[in-house]
Amino acid sequence: MSLTAIGKATPKPPPAHEAITIRRATLKDGPGIGRTAGITYYNTPLTCFLSPHREKHHAAYERGFVERAIARMLSPRNETYVACLPSGRIVGAAQFQRQGDDAGARRLVREVGVVNRIWMWVLGWLFWIYCKVYWMVRGPDRSSDQEAAKTFSGWCRVDRERYWDSVEERADRWHALSIVVLPEWQGMGIGRKLMAEVMKRAESDGVMVGLESSVAGEAFYRRLGFVLLGRFSPDAHALEGGGGEMAWYPPGYKNKIGEESGMGDHL
Repeated sequence: MSLTAIGKATPKPPPAHEAITIRRATLKDGPGIGRTAGITYYNTPLTCFLSPHREKHHAAYERGFVERAIARMLSPRNETYVACLPSGRIVGAAQFQRQGDDAGARRLVREVGVVNRIWMWVLGWLFWIYCKVYWMVRGPDRSSDQEAAKTFSGWCRVDRERYWDSVEERADRWHALSIVVLPEWQGMGIGRKLMAEVMKRAESDGVMVGLESSVAGEAFYRRLGFVLLGRFSPDAHALEGGGGEMAWYPPGYKNKIGEESGMGDHL
């Protein structure tokens, strides 16, 4: 469960020259993506639960987001996009993962190339070792609550099995792992442009897009055409005060939107 962070912000109008560019991210964007996520998620109910000491140990809190952003990018099934100002500053980012083993998923992996896949595998292991050594030397992440993290992982397993793993026709999909836009830049269409990247890919592949949405983000995704599959498991739902698992279906998708939507309303 990785809640998307498109919320209710009251942004300041940006200068006219501050045009936003959406582009595919590179590994060097990892720290900027992580910092953007850390700022965007900072005061969400889930972050307050998982990282109650983030103010006192901010560097550790931020590093966790940077590590997750980079680790995701080292998968051949990952697509990461950033929204940048002309200065290069990242004000939004989205990370998507291709699930399943259909023709589109196999084509994506094949197009990465054998050499690049080997390099990604090697770099992934080296990065994992580096992170382990870093935390061994620096000590544990004092910004977070480890028991809360275990509890949250349990909630994720329940919802993943209920809404995704146990439903065969949802195996092949693009899944949004993280969509973040800095609070002062929300409400300007950046989230919509980031989501358009994965929706175009999903339409080309003929598969759905899945994600977990916070209560604040749910209205945004409904405007994009997403439907609610079901609410989070009770404890997670109580923590967030709403939100749930959502899906978008491209035109001509084999399952009818109405059928899925009706089923979700009763879950």
